[in-house]
Formats: sequence, structure tokens, C-alpha cells
Amino acid sequence: MNIWDPFHPVAYFLHAALGFAGIFGALFALALVKGSASHILAGRIFAFAAAVAATTAIVFSFTTFAPMALASAVMLLSVVGSAIMAHRSKSPAVAAGELVTTLMMAFVVLWLLYGVFVSLPQGGFLWIPPLFLACVSAALLINDVRFMRLAETGRESRRLPRHLSRMAFAFAIALHEPIVVFSDDLNIHPIVAFYGPLIVWPAIFFFFNFRIKNKSLTLG
Repeated sequence: MNIWDPFHPVAYFLHAALGFAGIFGALFALALVKGSASHILAGRIFAFAAAVAATTAIVFSFTTFAPMALASAVMLLSVVGSAIMAHRSKSPAVAAGELVTTLMMAFVVLWLLYGVFVSLPQGGFLWIPPLFLACVSAALLINDVRFMRLAETGRESRRLPRHLSRMAFAFAIALHEPIVVFSDDLNIHPIVAFYGPLIVWPAIFFFFNFRIKNKSLTLG
């Protein structure tokens, strides 16, 4: 049996274990003092686990095709990568990495819009979820392009908010996938399961961004 078959017990266990490890890593990173060594370690655990889980989800799609899961996985890789590079200098390696994550987000936009196009003839409201995620990913793509075009001084002022926003979104996507998959088992309405976890993104961003600004004003 193919080890990458999504129904293989070992592959499923490893994928799920990494996914939940990433979620717990993100929770620890949120709870710890920002910028501390423990916060950075927890953030790295989340980034690594989320990236590997997303990569395995992409591999799984070659045997059991799931268009929305594929889009979410590529989106997760893109935002985790851009979050990591947000704090680094504008070296050629970082610039190349930012180009890669931006192209990945562009792929997500096109892939989801194709999903909308395919869903429309089927009737009903199947086209709404991919359109919603396409709009979100398009906004992230525009933000990517604008950030890449900034001068170094402009990038410096936006590094921390960009890192926070992208990590918060990555956490929301990491929560989104298992909730959607197990929504029937958990008796969660499909609409709540799909849109509910995404609310975590703005909630985390605005809460911690507000605290950061208040701390800056106090120190000033």
C-alpha cells in the first residue's frame, strides 16, 4: 500500500499529529512573551509542523483529489513563509523567497477562481466558499506585491504587523482544516465550520496589534 495514501493509518496519523502539534505550538506562541526565546521556539515549532502538514496534504491530493484542501495547503505554505521572512533583511535569498510565496498565493487565487467557474453550472451555493477564499487570498496577494515594492525604510515599519497578521492567518487555516473535516462528527453546522475558524485571524491580529501599539506609546 502507498504510504502517502490519505487513508493509510500511518500517513493519516503523522499528518494529523503534525497538524495538532502546530496548533499547540501556535497557542504557546500566543501565550508567551513576544520576542522571547520561548516564543520564538514555539513559533518555529508551529511553522515547521504547519509546513510539513500542508506539504503532506498536497501529496495526498494526488491520490484523493480535494480542490479546497489543496488551496488551503498552498495558502498555508505561502503565509507561513512570508511570516518568517517578514523579520529578515532584504537579502537576495529573502527577496527570492518572497517572490516564491507571492507566486504561490497567485496560484491559490487562480485555482479558487477556477473552482468558482466549475461550481457555477452545478447550481446552488457551492461557488460561494471558493469565491470567499479567492477574495481573501487576492487581498493577501495584493499585500504581498505592495510589501515587495516597498523601500527598506517602509518595510521596517511593516515587518512586525506583517509577521503578526500572517502567523495569525496561518493559525486560522490550521484550525480551519480539521474543523471542516470533522464537522459532521462534531455536529458543527457546515457554515459555522467553514467560516468560524477564520474569525480567529482578525481577532488575534487586532488584539495583539493593539497591545503592541499601547506598549510602544507607554515606552515612548
